[in-house]
Amino acid sequence: MRKILLSLICVATAAMAYAVEIPVGYSKGQIAGSSDYVVNGKGAVGAATRISPELTAPYVGNEIRGLAVGIIDSRYCDSIRVFVSNSLDGEYLATGFITRKDADSSKRPADGWNNIPLDNAVAITEGQELFIGFMFYQRYKCEALSFVGSADENRTYVKRGALGEWEDASNKGNISLEMLIDGESMPQYDLRLDGAKGMLESPGVMSATLTVTNNGQVTPANFDLTFTAEGFSYVATVSEVPAPALAKEVKVVMNDVPDGVGFDKPITVTVSRIEGGEDAVPGDNDRILGVKVKRNVVVEEFTGTGCGWCPRGLVGMEKMRNIYGDRFVGVGIHQYNSSDPMYPTRYKNLGFSGAPSCTVNRTTITDPYYGTDNIDICHDFEAAMNEGAMASVEVTGAYGEGKTTVDATATITAQDNLSGLKLTFVLIADSLTGTTAAWKQQNYYASNYSASQLPDDMSQFGAGGANGQSSFFWVFNDVAIGTYYESGQYEMGLDNLEQGQSVTVNYTLDMPTKAALVNALNYDYVAVIAMVLDSQGHVMNAGKYYLGGVDPTGIQTVSEENSNVREVARYTIDGRRISSAQPGLNIVKLSNGRSYKVMVK
Repeated sequence: MRKILLSLICVATAAMAYAVEIPVGYSKGQIAGSSDYVVNGKGAVGAATRISPELTAPYVGNEIRGLAVGIIDSRYCDSIRVFVSNSLDGEYLATGFITRKDADSSKRPADGWNNIPLDNAVAITEGQELFIGFMFYQRYKCEALSFVGSADENRTYVKRGALGEWEDASNKGNISLEMLIDGESMPQYDLRLDGAKGMLESPGVMSATLTVTNNGQVTPANFDLTFTAEGFSYVATVSEVPAPALAKEVKVVMNDVPDGVGFDKPITVTVSRIEGGEDAVPGDNDRILGVKVKRNVVVEEFTGTGCGWCPRGLVGMEKMRNIYGDRFVGVGIHQYNSSDPMYPTRYKNLGFSGAPSCTVNRTTITDPYYGTDNIDICHDFEAAMNEGAMASVEVTGAYGEGKTTVDATATITAQDNLSGLKLTFVLIADSLTGTTAAWKQQNYYASNYSASQLPDDMSQFGAGGANGQSSFFWVFNDVAIGTYYESGQYEMGLDNLEQGQSVTVNYTLDMPTKAALVNALNYDYVAVIAMVLDSQGHVMNAGKYYLGGVDPTGIQTVSEENSNVREVARYTIDGRRISSAQPGLNIVKLSNGRSYKVMVK
């Protein structure tokens, strides 16, 4: 019956002139990914927010008709009761209630939002301070409360138990809780910036991804975003505008961005113009663009020729390699069985307990085909890649005498003040294969599945498929053949780096000596990898360099350039343009459009 009632309300309000309930609150449509507010056992849990008159000032004369509650994990939440009052323990001005079966994950703008109507509307008056909140009953351990951003003092409150005392939790941030406001005098034009992320794509080229929420009653034809920093200004006109009460992600690409802009010269982005009218609430139109550099993602896989389920790992790794190109830094660790010709005697213990398994940037261990969502490892890869990084990594290398060693050089540039960093090097090889039985990959899929029972990219391993035998020969890529190792350690510590500071590190790695592996090597397809790890041991960023002149980034070597072309620009590895050569890695741009890397001593 309640679901029908909610539907009738929606139909009735849709018939009004505007009648769109606008979400207004301090959480700005955000829900946290996890919570440290843990409540064990059964009982009531509550959260509330103090609403200042300044927040509701643009909406005086209108009404609060519901509350939007953001929940991280609702598995053990049986019901949610919301309230509006003049004080935390005062008499309720209005309440609302929803059961778990009625909960609405309406993606406004993210999973976990529940829009709950009030039993009566609360009029918004000038100078009025309000408290909005909710209580839910939990049946088990719960980590449902979402805190985002930073809250002013005495704004966020929590309580445990229906009779518990309210406690100030403003140090945790703003609770994901918003008013749903509507009325006859709502602002017609009101765009809000909820998020602003920047990425230095290449020297002088920066992208900005912004979340724009429409808190007005009208969808304008377009609006302007203005980006400003010291010595820089850029205006972009955006025509994809979100409808009222909805959010939309907008991407802007800026060219010819001067050195340092976005890092030591912060960029402010502003909704500077709205087609057809003025923004009624200009106070939420500005954001600082948080800029990072492109992040390459390291996927280290535990595998081996003796692992019969590992063919799916081969597919997963090859898929990422093919889709993401140089952004994929793959390392196949063939330590499952010591009879594997590619078995490395040394590699850091990453906590693998079975094969195939992998870790993305040395965070969670997962399946190299299905990933953490049990659907696709690419989802994990893209999530890590899109985070960006606060340090750039460039690596080069050269073979030592007789190609028995590799002299590796890594240059790390910090985009923020960084401490607790570590660095490691790894050698990998592509196109490895052999003709003896030891090189054959074991395959359990052939005896358990037919080709038609497997996904298209796995069907080759089922009975009747091209490799539908108990074992088959394969060409292996991204195979770990060497690593940094010094005094029992697989990583070296780095000094603290200040924003804009670079450090260059040299290290000599040993090439493998096992005959079966050495005979299989194509020295043009050996690469050196440099990984920078943060204080938690997670990979912050990484770089890869092929020693034989093969470079998947598309940056050419000097020898490939025609003698008639000339240098037109030179950059540091973090994208700053320089007028002449500087010590460290330089990127030289040529008149024919190509670029190359050069190490300046």
